[in-house]
Amino acid sequence: MVSEIKELYSNKNVEKSFSQENLIKMLIHSPRVKNEYRKIKKKQIIVPIKNNEIYFLTSGLIVSQYEDQPINLKSANQFIGLDTIILQEDQMYNYQALVDSEVIVFETKEVLMELFSQQEGWLFLTLEMQKQIKLLTDKYSIMQKNSFARLTTTFFELALRFGVKQKDAYILPKYFSKKFIADYSGLSPSSVKKIEVLLREEGTIKFIDKRYIVYLEKSTYYTEILSKY
Repeated sequence: MVSEIKELYSNKNVEKSFSQENLIKMLIHSPRVKNEYRKIKKKQIIVPIKNNEIYFLTSGLIVSQYEDQPINLKSANQFIGLDTIILQEDQMYNYQALVDSEVIVFETKEVLMELFSQQEGWLFLTLEMQKQIKLLTDKYSIMQKNSFARLTTTFFELALRFGVKQKDAYILPKYFSKKFIADYSGLSPSSVKKIEVLLREEGTIKFIDKRYIVYLEKSTYYTEILSKY
């Protein structure tokens, strides 16, 4: 019996029956939940906990920040603020639009009521919180590495998640500027400039027409980092 309960409420089963995709459909169609579409301008900052709101990103790109340090990127079809409801660390988390974006806005209390009305709702919420904690832990682990490894990891993540693949290269969007790369890596612009010289010599990156081009397989960290993505 115990093993059956564990299997029923395993991470995989909960996510299969109650995913973010299922949740947004449920919220949109629920007569108990109000929603509105809102445009978020480039560089605008939103703080879900302070506003008592949860957002669903329909288009654009949002940078998640913890204590003003960028830790993750939210792309279309992802919730913003859902993973920090339980943590309730006001002012610790905020989100800034990297480009003009659009979100669907919900009241936090209405989302919680809808979640808790479902059998797997609270478990799903707990899993989202655990993912956020793991994200912070992984980010902290990366920040303990040397500058070369940190910058290489940043280029790998951005290339695999947002790069346009052309043969053996990944072309990054122009909004991943030199300043953004430095902020996301937790490095100073001068450090990034020095390390980029080494990465160019290694053949890992190029910078052409204000775009980074990343060649993953040429990196000495290729095998190590690829396993994480």
